[in-house]
Amino acid sequence: MEIGKHSLETEEDEIKQKRELGLHTITHGYDKEINETLTKVFDGSLRSGKKLEFEGSLVIIGDINAGAEVIAGDHIIVLGTIRGLAHAGARGNRKAMIIANEIDATQIRIADIVKEIEKPVFEEEDNEEDKKIKKKHEESEKDELFDDYIKTRAYIENGEIIIE
Repeated sequence: MEIGKHSLETEEDEIKQKRELGLHTITHGYDKEINETLTKVFDGSLRSGKKLEFEGSLVIIGDINAGAEVIAGDHIIVLGTIRGLAHAGARGNRKAMIIANEIDATQIRIADIVKEIEKPVFEEEDNEEDKKIKKKHEESEKDELFDDYIKTRAYIENGEIIIE
C-alpha cells in the first residue's frame, strides 16, 4: 500500500507509519457512495488544540486553524479556510471529500491516504527600493497567481488525493 507519495519498504514500516498518522484504526480502504449522511453543523472557527470528530459528515461555518483537527466518517465541508488537519472518510471510505472556501493546510487525509501539500514560494526583491517601484505593477499579477493556487476541493482518484 502507498501512503501519500512515499512507498514503505515492509509491512512493519507500513503499520508503524499508520500508527504515527493516526490511521491504525482503518483496516482497509473501500469505495462507497455517500448519497445520504448524518450531518453535524458546527458554527464557529476551531482554534489550535481543538478537535472535532463525528461519524457522518461535518459542516464547519468558520475556519479550521493550524493546530486544530477535524475528523469525519464521511465528508468535511468548511465555509472558511482549512489550515489545520482535515481527515474525511476516517473509517476508510475513499469516496469521502473535503470541500472548503480554501484549503491552505500542509496535509490532508481521506480514508487511508495522506497528501502533503507544498505551498507556493514567491521570490522577493532584496533591495527595498526595487520592491517599492515594482510593487504597483506586480500586485495585480501576484493576485492572479495566488488565485491559481487557491484550492477548494479534495477527493481521491486512482488511489491518490487530488486537490483542485
